[in-house]
Amino acid sequence: MRSRFSRRAFLALALLAILTATMWPLQSRKTATVLSCIVCGDHGAADVLLNVLLFVPFGAALALERRSIWRCALFGALLSAVVEFAQLYIPGRDSSIGDVLSNGSGATLGAILARTAPVWLLPSPKLATRLSRCAAFSATALCFLTGVLLAPAFPDALYYGMWTPDLGHLERYRGRVQDATINALHVTDGPMADSRLVRELLDSTGGFSLHVHALAGPRLPALGPLFAIFDGRQREIILLGPDRDDLVFRFRTRAAAVRLDQPDIRLENAMRHITTGDVIDLSVRREGKGRGFRITVNGWSDSRRGFSVGSGWALLLYPEVLPRWLRTLLSAVWVGGLSLPAGFWMRTRGDALFAGALLLAGLIGAPALTPLLPTPAYQWAAAALGVLAGTGFNAVLCCHSAEDSTRSVLTTKL
Repeated sequence: MRSRFSRRAFLALALLAILTATMWPLQSRKTATVLSCIVCGDHGAADVLLNVLLFVPFGAALALERRSIWRCALFGALLSAVVEFAQLYIPGRDSSIGDVLSNGSGATLGAILARTAPVWLLPSPKLATRLSRCAAFSATALCFLTGVLLAPAFPDALYYGMWTPDLGHLERYRGRVQDATINALHVTDGPMADSRLVRELLDSTGGFSLHVHALAGPRLPALGPLFAIFDGRQREIILLGPDRDDLVFRFRTRAAAVRLDQPDIRLENAMRHITTGDVIDLSVRREGKGRGFRITVNGWSDSRRGFSVGSGWALLLYPEVLPRWLRTLLSAVWVGGLSLPAGFWMRTRGDALFAGALLLAGLIGAPALTPLLPTPAYQWAAAALGVLAGTGFNAVLCCHSAEDSTRSVLTTKL
């Protein structure tokens, strides 16, 4: 009875998570539309991955209710179709065929994982070693992939300088730019005749220095561009602007090129004491690849800012409203989650040495070979805790399995 109640509760929670994530209205200036594309929008690849992950628990819950894999896939697709139809009447939501396909794929994946759970939850020693080493290799590969995706990717095209532009999808900042330079090159408001030179300056191995002199406008409730560079295809190259009390800097990365989400670099509370009409002198300096960015506002700056191996979560979903402490927590959870599977399947000393060596290679090697900042201490601690948590989960699972086996044997004898 308890097992049946647990399965039903799991199914209810999975369904609640789907409805909460998909039916909540979003603030947007656009009306709902039906899209016939599979991978839609600037963050289409990230949306596909999130849609798959969202329906994995639902498919697993259905499989635990003794539904076949094909039925789980069908129920997932039907639920997704109902949700997509309802989103036509929900502000800020779009419906697409791609969402139905990715949701159905997620439900199928969840059903397969649930049906094969005895194999990968309680594997043989030989299989456990293989799984542990594959998990460690995958974690290291994701560390390097994070660095590759968060590297700058400035297209070779005609660039346009933009002073306090009205971009539609962002707030309009009512300040006024008086001058803008990249290194010693003046950037005016309009098309750039020397776009190739601007691209070379931004992508220089020696770094660059962006300087903007402006008059402040009223405080904004969300991100608004003070200065930006776009190309002829309306792709964002760089953007600098206030977001409430913060100052935000963004640049085009390889992640944006493959339609993942776009994290930013921000200096918290940099604009808090600046009022309308104040002179603001802003600079963003990059001393070289892998050394991060230093943002200065009227002579004040903080430590170097940039991305680390823990920034991988932001490639899937990066809400700009998250406070700094929550972004730090998510980075720690991401790194701990990467190392947890290797610890879960770890059985021998050789497994531990192999996993440890690979994780060290990811946490040290990725920042050394990509533009990531050195891995901070709290992410090192998170990686170690992830391994320990994995071994702990395995111990608890094996203990429960042994108890169930003993109880089954005793019941059979009686």
